[in-house]
Amino acid sequence: MMGVPPPMRRLAAVLSVLWIVNFVTYGVTAILLGGDAVNGHAEAGRYYLAMHGRLTEVSRPVFEFSRWYTYVLFAHSAVVLAISVWSWLQSPRTPAA
Repeated sequence: MMGVPPPMRRLAAVLSVLWIVNFVTYGVTAILLGGDAVNGHAEAGRYYLAMHGRLTEVSRPVFEFSRWYTYVLFAHSAVVLAISVWSWLQSPRTPAA
C-alpha cells in the first residue's frame, strides 16, 4: 500500500491545528455566553443557551450564532476524523511478529 502523499499530510496537519484552535475558541465562547444553542432552546420569542442545566437568555442573533458555530464545529470535527481515518488506512503497516 502506498503511503499518504506529502500534500495530504500537510492538509491533515493544518486542519488538525485549526480544529484545536476552533475547539478551544468554541469552548471559551460557550463559557462567556453562558452555554450553547444546541443544548438550549427558543420559546415564545425568547432564546436560551444552556450549559450544565443552567439557561442564559440571549438575543436571537447570539442564539443563531451559537447554533451555527456548533454545527460548524461538528462538521470540522467530521472532516478531521475522516482525514485521520483515511490517513491511517493509507499508512503502510508492518506484519505482526
